[in-house]
Amino acid sequence: WKASSDNIGVTGYLIERQDPGSANFVQIGTTTGTNYNSTGLTSGSAYSYRVRATDAAGNLGPYSAVANATTFAPDTQPPTAPSNLAATAVSGSQINVSWSASTDNVGVTGYLVERSQGGGGFVQIGSATGTTYNDTGLSPNTTYSYQVRATDAAGNLSPYSGVATATTAATS
Repeated sequence: WKASSDNIGVTGYLIERQDPGSANFVQIGTTTGTNYNSTGLTSGSAYSYRVRATDAAGNLGPYSAVANATTFAPDTQPPTAPSNLAATAVSGSQINVSWSASTDNVGVTGYLVERSQGGGGFVQIGSATGTTYNDTGLSPNTTYSYQVRATDAAGNLSPYSGVATATTAATS
């Protein structure tokens, strides 16, 4: 808000909030500046605020206009599964993995890459912010399988992609 003026001098501001479902404003804090961070709120809820100045003599100014704000609802929607997964052996010690990007209602932040060797279980071996991953340090003439899943800023994980398999060259 903009600063108030006073013939003696403004010493601070009283901040009041009207919580969802309440008919009354309640003082939630004070500040000497012209901003206030309201915390401990419920996500996806509407709040109303008003402010009034105080001076060195304890006089209170009129209330400001009411300002309304709604907190963000939590992001619970996972990204879509990565598609078109491909694994291509480029040598006896490297396989390059690529896929088509996932989509998300807020935004994909990265991908988790998992590998399986010889029919064993999948283990995460790395992450990527883009849609490629180069798996290096592999054994020659060995078959590896890969799967990928996307993640968003809220930590939601997509379903897994399909599985792609490649075999490294006989020699590195």
